[in-house]
Amino acid sequence: MVASAQRGDRECHVVVLLDDDVVDWDEEFPPQMGEEYCQTVHSTAMHRFFKYIENRDVAKQVMKDRGLKKIRCGIEGYPTHKEKIRRRPGGRAEVIYSYVQRPFIHMSWEKEEAKSRHVDFQCVKSKSVTNLAEANADPPLELDVVILYVLQKLM
Repeated sequence: MVASAQRGDRECHVVVLLDDDVVDWDEEFPPQMGEEYCQTVHSTAMHRFFKYIENRDVAKQVMKDRGLKKIRCGIEGYPTHKEKIRRRPGGRAEVIYSYVQRPFIHMSWEKEEAKSRHVDFQCVKSKSVTNLAEANADPPLELDVVILYVLQKLM
């Protein structure tokens, strides 16, 4: 999220891959669906957690409670490596990718929905932390602790 915010994005799309997943895209022919803009996390533990819809619902509620907007959690196909290159009429090449089904999280941190996003150059000091980089300065929670907490809440 912090990397997206530092680029100026207002939302991010994160795909959770297994630790041993290898992503090998062709430099000349990357996948067509915008996967180059999404971020990936290699974590088998997170994958195990997010593959169940009940856990995704709990995670979605936690993100909603923390003020995130447009939250979507699910499972989607993610291209890992090219299977073959096919020549199209006219000499154009087309790359066929192999896809794996992996959990994803999509979220936005827009403060107010459905408003125009004009640039405002006022320098007003805020009393709350609205900068994701500052929020990231807090010590990160260990994944095992988060999963344990979620499991305790479910029982």
